[in-house]
Amino acid sequence: MMERPPDPPLHELAPTTRFSDRAADYVRYRPDYPAAAIDRMLAGLRTPPEIVAADVGAGTGISARRLAERGARVWAVEPNAEMRAAAAPHPLVTWHDGTAEATGLDRASVDLVLCAQAFHWFRPPEAVAEFARILRPGGRLAIVWNRRDRSDPLTWATSSRSTP
Repeated sequence: MMERPPDPPLHELAPTTRFSDRAADYVRYRPDYPAAAIDRMLAGLRTPPEIVAADVGAGTGISARRLAERGARVWAVEPNAEMRAAAAPHPLVTWHDGTAEATGLDRASVDLVLCAQAFHWFRPPEAVAEFARILRPGGRLAIVWNRRDRSDPLTWATSSRSTP
């Protein structure tokens, strides 16, 4: 019996363009992030009006807006033009065409780098090096994702049809 070759890393599957035709679905169906998670990311940093954050792989800006609602100024870094175009505006969110590996942001310019549901699409060594470059001393990296709750009937019904 022949073994199936391993799946390629996600960063090799056109992550900057593969969601172009799905931006409207992201706006409509993408889950939000708990307020407590956003509060925890910001805890211990400067006061929110002084915080500059980079939301890398920002998609349609769900997490960028949550940071901005707390008063942080946010650079939403997203390489996909359709995703940026589908984002709801917020006065404290500035959109920037860039990738995790090359954000285009200045050295030591942000207090927080957030990757919400996106880090698995990045090339980790290059992305982490870029995050270290743009973070100010004492800054923070937050990598966040939603976890399937298999005790939830809806999640269980949809996840039981696929492999875990």
